[in-house]
Amino acid sequence: MQIASPFAEQEKARGAVLTEHFGVLLPEHFGDPAREYEAVRKAVGLVDMSFRGMIEITGADRVGWLNGQITNDVKDLKAGDGRLAAVLNVKGHILADLAVYGLPGSEWIDLSRDRAQIVRDAFDRYIVADDVVAENASDRYAHLMVVGPEAQRFMVEAAGAGMADLPAWHHAEVSLGSLPARVIATRWLGMPGYDVIVPADAAGKSWEALVKLGAGRGLCPVGMAALEILRVEAGWPWFGVDFDEGNLLMESLSQDHVSFTKGCYIGQEVVIRVEHQGHVNKRLCGLWVAGEAVPQSSASIQSGERTVGTVTSAVRSPVLGRVIALGFLRREFWDPGTKLRIVWGEQSVEAQVAPLPFISEGV
Repeated sequence: MQIASPFAEQEKARGAVLTEHFGVLLPEHFGDPAREYEAVRKAVGLVDMSFRGMIEITGADRVGWLNGQITNDVKDLKAGDGRLAAVLNVKGHILADLAVYGLPGSEWIDLSRDRAQIVRDAFDRYIVADDVVAENASDRYAHLMVVGPEAQRFMVEAAGAGMADLPAWHHAEVSLGSLPARVIATRWLGMPGYDVIVPADAAGKSWEALVKLGAGRGLCPVGMAALEILRVEAGWPWFGVDFDEGNLLMESLSQDHVSFTKGCYIGQEVVIRVEHQGHVNKRLCGLWVAGEAVPQSSASIQSGERTVGTVTSAVRSPVLGRVIALGFLRREFWDPGTKLRIVWGEQSVEAQVAPLPFISEGV
């Protein structure tokens, strides 16, 4: 069922054109996607992250129990800490990628909104005699991201000097004026960013507070069209777009999402077997694409007459001045510089394998 963003009223007042993403009506753009992209690259952008959902874990046994459910080690997670992880099924296939945040008395699981209930139901099957409650709290929170080279300076002004010292994936409770918010130092786009999570009933006022503070400081609301380019440049794969439940963790996500030394968790046997074998048969890779044509998702990647992979996402990068793509490739073709061809419909373009991310922090 399609739902509205909690920021929809404010976004429509700014001229947003809304389209559906992951079941949520979100701004596709605010009239000028190129300007929105440039704002993130050169100054600071404000992104509606309502396509992200939230599971809240409470109960006295929650930390030890959660450590047995996800791929990264959170047994020592403290309030204010955070890290990336994933949830797998018993066959080692990905149910969702996520970030885990420790709070006083609870843990937050930040994941794609359309996966929240699926993961919450999977969690529930493994709560037996544990003092644990897993709640899909997606409707209780509203989620923005402030991102760009000026994001840190902006957030120091908005929320205090502590923002400058917040390590990646760590977070703090702050006030935006009189409004409570949790601010997380994220790196979704490979550059300075801060996710701002507020109670849903404070969404509109929080948006307005940030936009008001950003007046004259280069802050620009950013839609999904610009975000799509930025996230491909950063090599940020999305569940349901670049990978799904048919994929293994080490095919799709970075090693930041997994601990190879922690105790047992659902799907661990498959992860450890792949690690000991030293490889998977396919992996999500980057591709430089020749010419100006942007391949469609599901385009075939070929070596000679042989199909060796599939494109999952492709965009034209303004800052790189070329077309780039993400796609799964068979392991014989992972080496950067390997020459390939992408074919869709009647079109065909040359491509070569590129290391990820296409753009790293500071570029």
